[in-house]
Amino acid sequence: MPEFAPVSEAIVVTSPAPGAGKTHVACALARWWVQRGYQPVPLHLSARGRDEVACPGGGRVSRPAALLAGACRLEPEPLFESGWEQLGELARRGDIVIVEAPWEDGRDKGLPLIEVERTASGLSLNGCELPWMEAALTPEPWPELEGLPEWTLATGPRTGVISLPHLRDFSDLALIRGAEWLTAAGTGQFDFLVAPATSNPAADAAWMEETGLQPWLEEQAARGALVVSCEWNIRGARRIERLDLTDYRRLSLLMGRRLAAPLPSEEIYDALAEWISAWAERASLAARLP
Repeated sequence: MPEFAPVSEAIVVTSPAPGAGKTHVACALARWWVQRGYQPVPLHLSARGRDEVACPGGGRVSRPAALLAGACRLEPEPLFESGWEQLGELARRGDIVIVEAPWEDGRDKGLPLIEVERTASGLSLNGCELPWMEAALTPEPWPELEGLPEWTLATGPRTGVISLPHLRDFSDLALIRGAEWLTAAGTGQFDFLVAPATSNPAADAAWMEETGLQPWLEEQAARGALVVSCEWNIRGARRIERLDLTDYRRLSLLMGRRLAAPLPSEEIYDALAEWISAWAERASLAARLP
């Protein structure tokens, strides 16, 4: 196993071939360091791709940059995709900067390298074989979504969600952003309305009648709104499965807007850290930091 140079402010994950798994490895290492009490900071300099993620503090970054930030347990921000000139500022933010960089750009900085190459059975990291571990970092796109306009808060359909007293699972609605949560008939015309699943059908059916939401939904459907219902008998509504709301691709087709794939769960990042842990220990990565 090749040994790394003395402690430095950054480590570079690179590859001579595109699509070799640099982001996979960088995310795994970031979470591996997090689990050992360190704070890694990402710098993504490879190809950005089409999909972007809005930053809570403003601006947008590519999905790979957002993936790396999530692995570090940080919110994405444009600084994480800014350039080599910000390496010092990034180093002051944490214990080590994990740089994902193209081959031509990453080799000549005098920093420790992790060279990623695809093999028949998985990956080679600095010449050491590692079986591949599948992780849903970037789900496969659906061709049906290609012609849809991107969803944005400004251009997305006016959306309403019926806020049931006995909503079965709030996570069913996690992908729906910018919606009006309704406990009574809304004002004006909506484009997309959701009657989600309930854990108490009898009580919520009575509530829908008392609040006037049942006839209001039927009126909205008659006037052109797409009303979708998980288990309600609403005249003019389309019956759907809960999976139609929790799968961003199915929801995109319903809304007529291309939603971005959600970022991975904490469990996926932790599984990546476990996957790379034996290699990282053999490479003495923990010894690099105080």
